[in-house]
Amino acid sequence: MIQPFRSLLAEALREFAATGYTSEAALQDWLIRLRTAIEREMPPDTQTRKELAAVLGRIFARDVRGIAKRVPGVERYTLDRVAPSLRAELDRRIFAGVDLIRLNRRAAVDKTLQRFSGWVSSTPPQSLLRKGGRGIRDAAKEIAKPVAQVRYEKRRVAIDQGHKLSAAVAHVVAMGSGAIAGVWHDRGEHDHGYDARPEHLKRTGKMFLVRNSWAMDEGLVKKGGLDYYDDLEDQVAQLPFCSCYMTWITSPREIPETLLTAKGRAWLAS
Repeated sequence: MIQPFRSLLAEALREFAATGYTSEAALQDWLIRLRTAIEREMPPDTQTRKELAAVLGRIFARDVRGIAKRVPGVERYTLDRVAPSLRAELDRRIFAGVDLIRLNRRAAVDKTLQRFSGWVSSTPPQSLLRKGGRGIRDAAKEIAKPVAQVRYEKRRVAIDQGHKLSAAVAHVVAMGSGAIAGVWHDRGEHDHGYDARPEHLKRTGKMFLVRNSWAMDEGLVKKGGLDYYDDLEDQVAQLPFCSCYMTWITSPREIPETLLTAKGRAWLAS
């Protein structure tokens, strides 16, 4: 019968609590057994990929359906034209998410075993046994904390990749629609309990220009002291757990008149 990790960990703790640290070989033997038990209980990459693909697939479908909120005026033919690029962004987010979950899982296993090794080498024999079963249970709970956090971290990765996917979908559609500018929005703009990055919150409502847009190439729009979006070191949703987003502008009619050239004003009047 295969012994669960928690049960095996308790057994290991009882043994070392009774005898103390006796040899490197004994410790290494337990580390191997514990690692095997943990990894056996972790979901395989195929399951992780399936679950993450389902979550991100729902976000992807929602964002494509509601893309007009981020790119007003987008045409159906534009969505059809950029569909392969949108699908590539979804696949990229799934791949990145699975890879990050795998790395987090590996780090959690290593940290758990490191905690166990530290406990074994520093706890005097018999000290936990004097506390009865509670001493072993408390030690096991503390040692296994990193593994217990794996499921929580997996959800955090899915949420973060969802934000990144939403930003990428809007960006692909916006560029395909001929975006000339975008306006930054931070979640803290409306959610005052959100722990917003101060530098991102300062950008809320600020307009950024798209470099070499068709409107600039045709001399309709001038820079007017604004920054280019691609000059920002961290764009929307690039930093970990950033939920900022852009609303994109594709027509000179939607930008301040101060950014229009004489040719642009004439174009607008016509």
